[in-house]
Order: sequence, then C-alpha cells, then structure tokens
Amino acid sequence: MQLRVLGSSGSRAPGFHASSLLIDQRLLLDAGTVSIALSLDEQALIDDVLLTHAHLDHMVDLAFLADNMLGMRQQPIRVWGPQPVLAMVEEHLLNNRVWPDFTRLPDQDRPVLQYCPLPLQGPVEIAGVKISWEQTNHPVYTVGYLFETAENAFLYSGDTCDTEAIWKLGRECDKLRGAFIETSFPNRLETLAIKSGHMTPAILERQLAKLDRNDIPVYIFHMKQQYLAELHAELLQVPHPCLTVLQGGETYEI
Repeated sequence: MQLRVLGSSGSRAPGFHASSLLIDQRLLLDAGTVSIALSLDEQALIDDVLLTHAHLDHMVDLAFLADNMLGMRQQPIRVWGPQPVLAMVEEHLLNNRVWPDFTRLPDQDRPVLQYCPLPLQGPVEIAGVKISWEQTNHPVYTVGYLFETAENAFLYSGDTCDTEAIWKLGRECDKLRGAFIETSFPNRLETLAIKSGHMTPAILERQLAKLDRNDIPVYIFHMKQQYLAELHAELLQVPHPCLTVLQGGETYEI
C-alpha cells in the first residue's frame, strides 16, 4: 500500500492541514484535507472515502471534494463509515442548509456521493483492501481501522483517549507494518485531553504498552500546533524504538 499523508495536524493554520491519508491514490481515509492537497485530476481518482468520525477536522473537505467533482466523474464517490458517523454527516454537513446534499446532485440517478454504511461487524473489502474496525474512546461515535493486504497491514487509531479494542486488533495482526496514532496535547493538559477524548505523550506510552509491538514504526498525527514544542520534547521521552512525528506531505510504502 502506498500511503500519502495529505494532512496530519489537529487543526488548521497556514502550513498545517487536518487529518487525511490517501491510500493507493483511490481510497481516502478521513477528509480533513483534500481540496488544497490534490489537483482536480488527483481528486477525480478517489473512488472511496472512509471516515473515522464526523468531527469537522476529519470530514470538512468532503464538502469541497464533492463540489469539485461535480461533472468530473461518471460514478459516485462511495463514502464509507459506521452508520452513526454517516448520519451525522448527512444531518450536519451535507444537509442542504450548511452545504448541498451531493448524494442527490446533480440528480438522484447520478449523484456525486453515495453513502455506504459499514456492517456492524467486519471485515469488509474496500478498494482492494481488507478493513476491520473497533470503536475508540472519543466524545462522538468514532472508530479506528486495520488495513490489510495479502502481505502487509497498518493500524490507524482514529481520535481516541485511553482505549482497548483497537490495540488488540493491531497486536494480533502478524502482518502489521506500522501504526498511525493520534497524540494531541502535552502532558500538563491531561485533564483536557481526557475530557476531549485525545491523548498526551504519557497516555500514548500506556497505549503502546497495550499494542505491544515495538517491532513496528509508529507515526504520530493530530498534534495541536500551539503545543508543538512541548509535544516534540515529551514524545522524545516515550520509549519506542521507531516513533515519527508526521508533518504532512510524507509518502510511505507499507
């Protein structure tokens, strides 16, 4: 799998783009940053979008992707996620009030977007990749995903604080070659991190012990840019042999 980091920040500012990971050019994982990272031709290659949850920094660019693709594709872009996640997108974003409902435009027979609820239990195959999921610890319904091909796999935590099931999913996968894990706030703001369903470096260290896979690279995303200096310093103290802080723009082969 080729993984292209379109955005890795916990918010938006000049030079900082919200979470999005492009898999093999055609599968988009979260839609925090798409329209300013990809050309129109690159956007037109995306067949599937998979959402972890419906907070704005993970879905906002679905609105602009849909708008940009009006008249650019013959088939709708399939938008995948658990039913509670898609219901929030439908109610609060693509609702004909905040933004047009592109599941009905230009008409019901040829929409730009098509909702595809995930079954209650996985795995499913999307864009040629086997995908499993578990719910994580966040204020809204949120999941993390395990992506597998015949030879390799990677884990994506989604937004979460202290949790369990997603680490078990990764720990038991012999093909695991990497894990993308959120860490948002410095240790001094642990109370805020817990209340908002995010991690600090200290919480991350406890979750990595549950994952118990020191043999794989760990990529940190969702850092809040106002705390970057503190986060970088504290992450250096996390005892993992291969921990990388994402900047956005990276490409990996897994």
